[in-house]
Amino acid sequence: MEEWGNPMYQFRDTTKKPSYRKWSPTSAMIYDDVLIEDIISGYQTLYVEGREMLSLDLESEKKNVGVHISSQRLPERSLTVHYKLTEQNPIEFQRSFKKLMRILYKQEDVEIHFNDELDTFYYGRYSGADKVPGNTDSVVSSYTITCPDPRKYSRTFETNGEIFEYLPYDSVPESISFTATKDNSVKVTNGRQTISISNAALKKGDKVELLISEGKILINGENKTRVLDLTSPFKFFRVKTGDVVKSDNGTPLIRFRGVWL
Repeated sequence: MEEWGNPMYQFRDTTKKPSYRKWSPTSAMIYDDVLIEDIISGYQTLYVEGREMLSLDLESEKKNVGVHISSQRLPERSLTVHYKLTEQNPIEFQRSFKKLMRILYKQEDVEIHFNDELDTFYYGRYSGADKVPGNTDSVVSSYTITCPDPRKYSRTFETNGEIFEYLPYDSVPESISFTATKDNSVKVTNGRQTISISNAALKKGDKVELLISEGKILINGENKTRVLDLTSPFKFFRVKTGDVVKSDNGTPLIRFRGVWL
């Protein structure tokens, strides 16, 4: 294990890793903090498709030899959950489907992870299901979860400076917060990019939150995004493994997550 070195850089894993549920299927889905097997006794996850590699959407123009790729994008991710549902009779069978739909139907994206990947998080919602025969009390079928953001995220980490966590891709911090130790201005840098606030009438003791992923700046809880210097690369500020984030006005607390494809 690499030595963390300077004690001024304190690293904390802020999310308690959930315990593995040995009695549930390996690929069982925890959907909005609910393990479906806990709620519906006759339900069992068989396997899940769509967690592995993503295909890219490429825009191209034909050439005499091959094509010219002009752009690429990451499409949404579709997770297909294959399951088995068995009940004692058709009445209980229909009741279980009501429970399943109650669990899955959401009007916004929810956090999703799996028993064999407890430290990786997806964000999406139920979008459709295969047809189920109406004359049975046992079925093997599937439904689909659509993730508009196809990326996978690690749990959230906090540090007062150095980024020790392995980040496969540069990451947008969720937030950088600090308490001002002097008046007037502040600069926060990762060594490549610098966020600056000048002439903002900052006072010693002010609580400053740079909510980079949301594009906001809060000072003592109030939205003060307008104080950001126009030259600051706020939306494009990234951190990567080995970075040391420093502030010239207070000790920064950086919250970030790893991102995977």
